[in-house]
Amino acid sequence: MSQHAPRHSVARLPSHNHRLQIDTPPVFSDKLAERLHRKQRLAASYRLFAELGFEVGLAGHFTARDPIETDHYWINPLGVPFSQLRTSDLLRVNGEGQVVEGQGLLNTSALELHYELQRARADVVGIAHLHGFHGRVWSSLGQLFAPITAETSAFIGEQVLFDRHALRNADGSLLQDRDEVARAFVQTFADNNLLVWQNHGLWTTGQTVESAAWRFILADDTARAHLLAYSAGQPRIPTLEEDASSLAQRELFGWLNFLPLWDRIVQQQPDLLD
Repeated sequence: MSQHAPRHSVARLPSHNHRLQIDTPPVFSDKLAERLHRKQRLAASYRLFAELGFEVGLAGHFTARDPIETDHYWINPLGVPFSQLRTSDLLRVNGEGQVVEGQGLLNTSALELHYELQRARADVVGIAHLHGFHGRVWSSLGQLFAPITAETSAFIGEQVLFDRHALRNADGSLLQDRDEVARAFVQTFADNNLLVWQNHGLWTTGQTVESAAWRFILADDTARAHLLAYSAGQPRIPTLEEDASSLAQRELFGWLNFLPLWDRIVQQQPDLLD
């Protein structure tokens, strides 16, 4: 196995008396090492998304901000199956939407959305939008998640609904200008980490590739839980007090939860590191 892919990542973290002693993900002093780290986690995420059934034809995209050229991002090449994506397959795209590193076709369907959101939020590293089945179905209802389970409460206070079809020109026609749509998307997303795009699906962000990926996995699972619960009856929804400090803790929570998935996928499919 690659030296860049240690197993049992959580167990190797700082601890005391069998308890984790860590408040934030590690910070890199070597930017080239950080670039490789982000690319490998991005490739691993695509492999995990394939396993979870989030790939629908050519749809879906997950980007990672480049730590050196911070207005650039890495993305999958169009048409390469998620289940076969390797680290070396990834494309680096600049702010003009041009591929500056890597070989392959570029998915241009959401260039403005990723770039404008990344530009507006310096804290964001990962931006995920895949076409998971449950997220797509839930988005048709035009509702946000409620804290019906402990897991679903992870999105309370940082989720927003975006209705693309409500964007209209002065004459009432549907707004088609991609730059204006992107601006409305970014303004709606604001500083939230989950956006429900009505009748389309889910978007998640994170301060690491790992937290953005885990949020998307959890969001689609949360959509499934909501669909099942509401089909069975009316869930009892507790009243929660929003704790601002917990928002920062969720970043660490997301990063940590990704680590066992990383350990497993690189052991089972080490070629993703090529």
